[in-house]
Amino acid sequence: MPKKWNEDNALVDSLAGNLFEALPLFPKRLMHVDELVRRHQMPFSHIQILIMLVGEDMSIGQISERLGIAKPNITPLVDALRDSGLVERIRSEKDRRIVHVHLLPEGEEKLQAIREDIAAQVKAWKGSLSRSEVKELSGALASMNRIAALVQAAE
Repeated sequence: MPKKWNEDNALVDSLAGNLFEALPLFPKRLMHVDELVRRHQMPFSHIQILIMLVGEDMSIGQISERLGIAKPNITPLVDALRDSGLVERIRSEKDRRIVHVHLLPEGEEKLQAIREDIAAQVKAWKGSLSRSEVKELSGALASMNRIAALVQAAE
């Protein structure tokens, strides 16, 4: 009997990784975002900001642009993440008016826990999608993430 797709940890991890990266773009569509919010005791906007900081520091202005939220409304979100010990604020050496937000190891640990919860949600889809549909979805999400990065870089 062939292995079910949700028993293929490499496939699940691939899809969960792609969903993790797409999470800021698809709230409440493919996953139970409310469950992530409740389980990790933080608003979805905080989760989005943490994910955006993976691999790069961002200014308050960059976070504002990416989320489509005014800069004055981003500051309290970043302050809450800082107060939780998940990020730190760093003043730019080139322009002291610019504040960069940096993901701390505790923030990386929180994101790992979120990624694991996403993988658990993916595994729970077992009856609703075929293996080929899951591969197609994972590939589509990977393409979407790649294309979104290209679009962002061109801005």
